[in-house]
Amino acid sequence: MHISRWILGLILLGVFSSGAKADSVDPKFVPIGGCCSVVINSINDFSAFTFSYQFGTTATTDCGNVNNSFNDAGFTCIDPTHTNLSFINNTHQTWTSLTLEFTNISGALIFSPTDNANTIDPYFNNSRSGIDPITENPFVTFFGLDATHGGILPAFSCDGDVCDGPRADDGTLRLYDVSILADVTDAQHTGDAFTANGSATVPEPPTVLLALAGGLLLFLFKRSSAVPGSSPAMSK
Repeated sequence: MHISRWILGLILLGVFSSGAKADSVDPKFVPIGGCCSVVINSINDFSAFTFSYQFGTTATTDCGNVNNSFNDAGFTCIDPTHTNLSFINNTHQTWTSLTLEFTNISGALIFSPTDNANTIDPYFNNSRSGIDPITENPFVTFFGLDATHGGILPAFSCDGDVCDGPRADDGTLRLYDVSILADVTDAQHTGDAFTANGSATVPEPPTVLLALAGGLLLFLFKRSSAVPGSSPAMSK
């Protein structure tokens, strides 16, 4: 009897474990070339860099239809013709990393880069996901520069939402314009939903420039503090 109960317990444990894995879905993301985008004008204001998904409401399409950037057809992505997923860098600085932080989450969602993100991504050569220790929100971030991944470059100029900027050697990829391919194949359950909020980093000022700026400020402060005629020779 005890052996039978033990075997039954193992069977039930396997069933519940399988159920838990089935309930854990995995939306995936990767930056790709963009077009017809929302312009981001300040590195300090990314409020416009956002998009949302809700199963049954947000339009989707086969991932193979999204800029021809997804090699494996048959996966489901947010349809960029109905949800804006493209953004232009008009901040006059190169974005050296791009992060999506997720809020308003409903459902058992686990967020990650696409499995081949480091191959598809034309801007960065690395990616990772995790939980922000301050906000406790999940995030996916793309980073890493090399000879063929220069980050998201700034546009040359913008007239409203029409911008011009650097392009790749093929003349088609806008290096200042990024779109997010959002694979929601595994987020097809009633109630699944999330909002993605973007942010970016820019190069830190060189240490030598910071030192020179600090020295200049100190010199100007001392000069402005000096009182004419207060030298030892004049005071005698």
